[in-house]
Amino acid sequence: MLKIPSDWSDRGTVYCFKAARALFNLLPAADAYKLGHQLARLWLTLDRGHRRIIEKNIDLALQVKPKSPQAHDLRAEITQHLGFNLCEFFLLQNPACRRLLKENLQITGLEHLIKAQSDGSGAIVISAHLGNWELAGFLSTMLQNPIATVAKPIKEKPKLYDAIEKTRREVGFIPVNKSGSAGTLVRNLKKGNIIALLVDQRVRRRFRIWSPFFGHQVPTIPSPAVLARLSGSPIIPAFTTRIRPLHHQIVVEEPIFVPRTGNSRDVIADYTRRLNLIMEKHIRECPAQWFWAHDRWRRIKTINSD
Repeated sequence: MLKIPSDWSDRGTVYCFKAARALFNLLPAADAYKLGHQLARLWLTLDRGHRRIIEKNIDLALQVKPKSPQAHDLRAEITQHLGFNLCEFFLLQNPACRRLLKENLQITGLEHLIKAQSDGSGAIVISAHLGNWELAGFLSTMLQNPIATVAKPIKEKPKLYDAIEKTRREVGFIPVNKSGSAGTLVRNLKKGNIIALLVDQRVRRRFRIWSPFFGHQVPTIPSPAVLARLSGSPIIPAFTTRIRPLHHQIVVEEPIFVPRTGNSRDVIADYTRRLNLIMEKHIRECPAQWFWAHDRWRRIKTINSD
């Protein structure tokens, strides 16, 4: 079988990326959202594996049985949300659409980030793949300082990754390479800067601890609590949700201060558990807007009810 060179594959993907960007930005906004929705429906129709992951996840986390009417309605909403996110990712690459999305963004609790910045303490913003999480980068322009966030390069497609990274920089993020990121993040915090971490997905064995999430013990990244102990910076939860097309809100919660004394393992486990519970609360409020296609519960331990 003929093997396509990786560089050709990367270039071809970038050409498709640019073509999709042009198409979404040529269409009226309503039609662009419809196109995103239809593409998401096509993906989940063809991709049986991810369709099953979604069904399994909403059953495990929300006790919504796959064949129930509630599951049917929820899957339809999830599909629409995925399509809308796809649409908005391409719209974000258009300066005029980017300004519109920013102008329509409602933010509550911004004062918590402003205070952390003015105090010089820095802050660890934690969030989840909820709503259109990319829009959190707009917080940087309101704070007049960029927000550093960990990004995992696409090794097989570096040109595609560069295109994606460019969009994130334009929104307001400074991507930090996941490899060796801990030192960079601590230095940013000690300078009084703000960093952002998405902490709701599965994590590799050597970085994980087990923590409850929707009634199951799951491998969880303890980085926020670890970084808070090392730097003294507060953890500030912030979550994005879509109100309707082109309109979103970000809810910024009060800061959480992790004690720098006491048994390190116990403190980190306790605060990681607290953060999981905060994320779970926000996901339950807008369940269709979380990224259920990720196999979050691939490895679980049932929580003992005793």
